[in-house]
Amino acid sequence: MKWIKTLSVVCLGIMMTACNNEQSLQQYYVENQSNKDFVAIDVPTSLFTNSESLNADQKRTLETIKKINVLAIPQKTENKLRIEEEKANVNNILKDEKYQLLMRLGGGESRIEIYFTGEEEAIDELILYGFDENRGMGIARVLGDNMNPGDIINLMKSLEKGDLDLNGLSGIAQMFTDGGSTPQEAE
Repeated sequence: MKWIKTLSVVCLGIMMTACNNEQSLQQYYVENQSNKDFVAIDVPTSLFTNSESLNADQKRTLETIKKINVLAIPQKTENKLRIEEEKANVNNILKDEKYQLLMRLGGGESRIEIYFTGEEEAIDELILYGFDENRGMGIARVLGDNMNPGDIINLMKSLEKGDLDLNGLSGIAQMFTDGGSTPQEAE
């Protein structure tokens, strides 16, 4: 009987330590999206106008993207410490092995890091995390099914050529230049 109690305690201990209590990026987003210090925007791909000018491969790539979640803290005099705390929180979350670093750009006052989850040829989530000492901090989650990194890069190139019109997203850039005002929600 004593052996069964000991075995039960050991099993319970193993189960408790096996539970992952670390915060995910999804949890971080949900917990902070209604916080007054943050600006949160969910962007459906339907806001990408002029998609009829895309070729078949570009349209197929765009169809793998379901939506984009953006969470940001615009820089203000009174929230500099808060931004540093949130940068530490996000950096801690991104240390999880499920978030794989794809690329790091910049340094010093401004930096952008790009991570992904899923397989290299079938990405489920692309994460763009960046900060600028003068503008603030932001994180964008590009959610989709089996997104191909090469195809997404080609789609980004079509942005540069003007094949994809992002006028529906113009309010996002303003949140950093207008002192943190929230852009109008597009329906």
